[in-house]
Amino acid sequence: MTRGFVLGLAAGLIAMTALSADAQEKKGKKNAAGAGSQAFQLPKEVTLTTEQQAKLDALKKEHGPKLAELQKKVDDILSSEQTQARKDAVAKAKTDKLEGKSRREAIESALKLTPEQKTKWEAANKEMQAKTTEVRGKIAEFLTDEQKEKVPNLVPKGKKKAA
Repeated sequence: MTRGFVLGLAAGLIAMTALSADAQEKKGKKNAAGAGSQAFQLPKEVTLTTEQQAKLDALKKEHGPKLAELQKKVDDILSSEQTQARKDAVAKAKTDKLEGKSRREAIESALKLTPEQKTKWEAANKEMQAKTTEVRGKIAEFLTDEQKEKVPNLVPKGKKKAA
């Protein structure tokens, strides 16, 4: 009985270790530099084919590190208090269902940026927006028309290709 218990316990520990390692490996892939960026996010209603998912993964690999670098550049402008204020403002904007310009203005207002920070913030965000627009445009290239309809703001206004 004791021997069976010990063997069962050992088998359980081995299984838990394997599951934990597998979960960490998956988490590592998911959180690869910039791969979690909003530029790559699609609504749950959009189901990608295997080929489309492979293309999205390739985009994440190619553009993820640059997006992560740009995000770090934006984050490094803020003090720890401003970072917390941004988190709070983002949560409030979500609760208040703010979108677009009003959302951006509410968040920036909460940051209370110095003039020097504001200049750096605007420049860093402009770079981030340009890269995000580039990535979203590349995603649009492999989505079907039906899928595109389900993705709000896939390509910013004025940037859509004529059909």
